[in-house]
Amino acid sequence: MACDYDIIVIGGGHAGAEAAWAAAHLGARVAMVTLDPARIGQMSCNPAIGGLAKGQMVREIDALGGLMGLAIDNTGIQFRMLNRSKGPAVWGPRAQADKYRYAREVQRLLREHCPTLDILPGEVADLEVEGQTPGTGAPPVHAEEDAYERGARATVRAVRLADGTRLTCRAAIITTGTFLRGLMHTGEAKTEGGRIGEAAAKGLSACLERLGFELGRLKTGTPPRLDRNTIDFSRVEPQPGDDDPHPFSYLNEYAAARWSPPLTQVNCWIGATNQAIHDIIRANLHRAPMYSGQINATGTRYCPSIEDKIVRFADKPSHHIFLEPESLDTDEIYCNGISTSLPKDVQDQIVRLVPGLENATILRYGYAVEYDMVWPTQIRATLETKAIAGLFLAGQINGTSGYEEAAAQGLVAGVNAARYAADKPVDFILRRDQAYIGVLIDDLVTKPPNEPYRMFTSRAEHRLHLRNDNADERLTPLGRELGLVDDARWAQFSAMRDAVQSAETLLRTHRLNGTSAFEHLRRGDTSWEDLVRQSPQLEAIPLRVGRRIEIRTKYEGYIARQDRQIERFAQLEQRRIPQWIDYRVVPGLRNEARSKLMTFTPASLGQALRISGITPADVTVLAIHLDRLSRQREGAKGP
Repeated sequence: MACDYDIIVIGGGHAGAEAAWAAAHLGARVAMVTLDPARIGQMSCNPAIGGLAKGQMVREIDALGGLMGLAIDNTGIQFRMLNRSKGPAVWGPRAQADKYRYAREVQRLLREHCPTLDILPGEVADLEVEGQTPGTGAPPVHAEEDAYERGARATVRAVRLADGTRLTCRAAIITTGTFLRGLMHTGEAKTEGGRIGEAAAKGLSACLERLGFELGRLKTGTPPRLDRNTIDFSRVEPQPGDDDPHPFSYLNEYAAARWSPPLTQVNCWIGATNQAIHDIIRANLHRAPMYSGQINATGTRYCPSIEDKIVRFADKPSHHIFLEPESLDTDEIYCNGISTSLPKDVQDQIVRLVPGLENATILRYGYAVEYDMVWPTQIRATLETKAIAGLFLAGQINGTSGYEEAAAQGLVAGVNAARYAADKPVDFILRRDQAYIGVLIDDLVTKPPNEPYRMFTSRAEHRLHLRNDNADERLTPLGRELGLVDDARWAQFSAMRDAVQSAETLLRTHRLNGTSAFEHLRRGDTSWEDLVRQSPQLEAIPLRVGRRIEIRTKYEGYIARQDRQIERFAQLEQRRIPQWIDYRVVPGLRNEARSKLMTFTPASLGQALRISGITPADVTVLAIHLDRLSRQREGAKGP
C-alpha cells in the first residue's frame, strides 16, 4: 500500500529529533509533525546534557550513530566530568549548553543529514487505526502460535492534523513530551500549555483513550531565570569547567589527541538557600499547587521542587543552588536547585534572600507543568505498543524525565519503526548488560514508574561494563549492523580499536624492571602518565588510547567476575516467551503471577523474573509449561 510517509514522528523534542534522525538514516521516508519547527531540540528546562548515568546514555546514543552527542559537542559552554573522586565506572560527562545554539544545531543536523525527512508544522489530533483494538492488556489468544505476530493486532494507518490534513503512514512514533493536555501552574494561576509560550496538545490524549490506552498524569517543574547583570558574583562560589574537557561524540574523541570545544567556556556558580528562605516557603505552602490540591499529578522524587525539599528534608539547614548560564548571547541565568511553582511574589522573596541575589531580577518565573502519559505496561521493549502494530511511544509519554532518557528512547523507537516499515523484524532491543539504554527501557516495561523515571548509575547492576569510555566498543559494531553507523564513523572506530589492541600487545611484551608494563599498570597506584614517565618508549601511544587501556586494565578482575554473573543470567534471557501465550491455562501458576504476566507480557524468562511480584518459583512453572508446549509442537509436526 502506497503511503505519504513510511514513518510519522509526532513531536520535535529530544525524543522526536533522535527518532527522526535514526529512521531517516535507515532509509525511511519520515515526516516530523511538530507545533513549531523553530523549537525543535529546545531545552525547556535545565540547559545541560549528561551527568551521572545520563552522560553514559549520551555516549551510547553517539556510539550507535545518534544525534545528541554531536549537537552538544558543538554547542557546549562548559564541560565537566562528574564523580572523578570515584572509579571510572561511574564517571559521568556533563556539559552546560548554549540552549539557543543547541536547538539550532539539532535543526541543522536534521536538515543537512536527513534528506528523506520532511518537517511539517501542525498538531496531530487523531490516529487512524485499521482493525479491532483489543485494549492494552494481554494480547488476544490465538489458536495458532504465530497469529499474533502475523498481524492479528490493529495497525496504525494514518494521522490527522487539527486542520483536517490526513497523512498516511506505515508507522507512527508519538514523542509529545509534556504537551498532552499540558497545564502550567505558578501559584494559583493556571495556563494551558506544554511550556511557556506554547499551546497544549489536546486531541491526541482523547484519541489514545478512545483506542483503549490507560493514561496517567505526571508533573515536572522548572526554576526561575535571573538577569546576570543583577547578580553579585563575588558572593557565590565559582564552578569552572575541566581543564581537559572530554567530548561526548566518539567522532571528536577519535579525531584529536586533545579535544577543544568550539565555543567559549564559561563558569557556573554555587549558592545556597538558608533558614529565612525555608521559613518563607513553609509559610506559603498553602499557596503551592502541589500542596493546595491544585495539582494531582506525581512529580519526581529525585529532582524535587524546593517546596518538596523543605518538607521532606526539614532538618537540613540549606540546599545548593547552581547558577548556570543559558547562552553566550543572553543574560539569562538558570537557578538549578530551586524548581518551584510558588506564586511570583513568593519567588521574589526566595531569590532575594540568597546571598549574592539580593538585587536579582527574575526574567522568567518558575512553574510546574502537569501532562498526560501512557503507562509503559502497554509497550514492548521495542517501544512498539502491544495493542496497535506500527505505533511506537518514546520519551516523557512513557513516564520518563530528562533530555537524555527521551533521546535514548527516540533512537530505539526510530530504529524499530524503520524496521517495521521495511518489513524487517522489530527486534532492536538492548540488554541490561549491554547499555544503560537497555536498563532504562527494561525498567519501564517491567517496573512501571509511579513517578517520572530518571536514570542513575545505581539502577545498572552491570555498570562496570557500562562505562562512558567504552560505549563505542559495546555498541558501534551493533550500530554498523543496523545501518546507523556510516563509513566515516566506522573507519575511525576501527582505527581506534586497532590502536588499542596494538598498544595492549606492546604493554604485555614491554618490560620494566623485569615486569611487563601491563602488570605495572594494573597496580592501583600507577597511572598511564606514571607509566609513560617510567618508560618514554610508550610516548608514541596516544593519550586517549593509553587512558582507555588503563581503565580496562585496572577493572579487569572485576569485569571478569561480572562476566560470570552475566553468563548465569543469559540462559534466562535467551528463553523467549511467545507473545501469544495464554497465561490463564498455565498449570500451577499463582493468581498474582498470572495477573502480572498477563499485564506485562514479558519477552523472556529473564524479563519475567524482573517483574515485581514474580518469584523464581513462578518462572520455573512457566519454563516447564514452555517446554511442554515445545514438545507438543514437535509432536504435531510428526516425523
